[in-house]
Amino acid sequence: MSDPLLAVWFSLLSAFMFGATFVVVRIGVHNASTMTSIWISLTVNVILLWGWSVVVYGLPALDWWQWRYFILAGLFAPLLGRTFQFMGMARLGANITTPITLTHPLVTMMIAVSILREPISGTVFLGAGLVLSGSTILGMQRQKPTSGQPVPLRPPKVWLLFPIAASLCYGISVVFRKLGIDEGMEAVTAAALTATASWLLISVFGIGSRRLLEIRCSKIEFGYLVAAGVFSSLGPVFLFTALRHGELIVVAPLAATTPLFVLVGTYWFIKDGELFTPGVISGTLATVIGVAVITVFG
Repeated sequence: MSDPLLAVWFSLLSAFMFGATFVVVRIGVHNASTMTSIWISLTVNVILLWGWSVVVYGLPALDWWQWRYFILAGLFAPLLGRTFQFMGMARLGANITTPITLTHPLVTMMIAVSILREPISGTVFLGAGLVLSGSTILGMQRQKPTSGQPVPLRPPKVWLLFPIAASLCYGISVVFRKLGIDEGMEAVTAAALTATASWLLISVFGIGSRRLLEIRCSKIEFGYLVAAGVFSSLGPVFLFTALRHGELIVVAPLAATTPLFVLVGTYWFIKDGELFTPGVISGTLATVIGVAVITVFG
């Protein structure tokens, strides 16, 4: 049974959990490689979500046809989306890559309206636009290049394909998740299937490239990565629950408010910069107003 208000709240809870994931990694992980962080957190996802699913719902029936949407969703994100995002950040810096990647709700909304024929009102479209604009502005705040090499003043335009590809992958993944959850799969089992698909693919890649042999971290970093795995396990569960209760055109932009929670979390726990800059204020206001518009009129 659909419930637009529940869709709003679960979308925001999903964004909060993903934001908490990034904050925890930023606080406690400094020397571990990207492969280490992704593989350990995904391993925690698989163990926690399947354990949760089996205890609560029992062993699922082996039905590859019913699972197809979640396997495809896991292929597009986090695997391909995160890979393209990191490649873009290494070449362009986060200040260019992040805003482009954060446009992925537009991809989801265009597919929802043009292919899935979901209805959309002008008011909801305005609210979604405000949320997307606010999230993009917040994603641009205090970002620095993540590569050890300086980013060129005039980077090759072809490098822009990496964040664009990441945006497409994230946007398409949400559509597949919606199609799958509409077939009646429980949210926890759906999240477990998506995480498993990503884990298997990145493990095969790590074995083939021998990068799994380089996975190592300190005990403290491992603890933070396990915590990140717990938060990133809850994020998809809340997202699938939101998709069960609402339309893509409402859920997609609200679930993309992660930068707001990341900004508040890093300021609260790290305090590495001034929170109330003009960009932060305008981005926050746009996001909050957009959420309010969707909540009231969605």
